[in-house]
Amino acid sequence: MPYSTPEDYQSLVEAWGTKIAQANQRNIFCHCAQCQAEWVSSGEEQPCPTCGSHQIERISCWQFPDD
Repeated sequence: MPYSTPEDYQSLVEAWGTKIAQANQRNIFCHCAQCQAEWVSSGEEQPCPTCGSHQIERISCWQFPDD
């Protein structure tokens, strides 16, 4: 899609950046390194609901492809 001005393109990039930031705040796939539990959460610093560990790997769900 051609853009009439660089400002139009920059505006689109900023809009996408805002949407990605919003997506990062929700639906975080979590994996506990201690007990191997997996869950989806919107909280960044929550401990594992199974064992209470704070050794959590977090990945934004929007990064996973839809099948």
